[in-house]
Amino acid sequence: MKNKEEVEKMIGEAINSVDGTNRARPMPFLLTRVMARINTVNENAWEKAVRFIARPVVAVAGLALVIGINVAVIATQGANKEANNVTEQQNTADEFFQSVATLYNMENTDQ
Repeated sequence: MKNKEEVEKMIGEAINSVDGTNRARPMPFLLTRVMARINTVNENAWEKAVRFIARPVVAVAGLALVIGINVAVIATQGANKEANNVTEQQNTADEFFQSVATLYNMENTDQ
């Protein structure tokens, strides 16, 4: 019985403890400050880099660079094909003249 009475007393004290409180009032211009903070844009380094690369001048220059490198690689491969053919023919001819001579007979080690 005592426990129930003590619990009810504590509940009553907790309920009555908020009787003298008033509604909280915000600081002046709080809503304005919160909205300004929400609307500020904080860009990180990746967003700045993407914004820079997405510019038409940079995109066109990048595409021109890639196309130029491809053209240069294709042009140099045509000149190198003839030189590669000659060296490949010489290498295959040299492979037939190589022979390995061994002096050891590994099967008869007891003799």
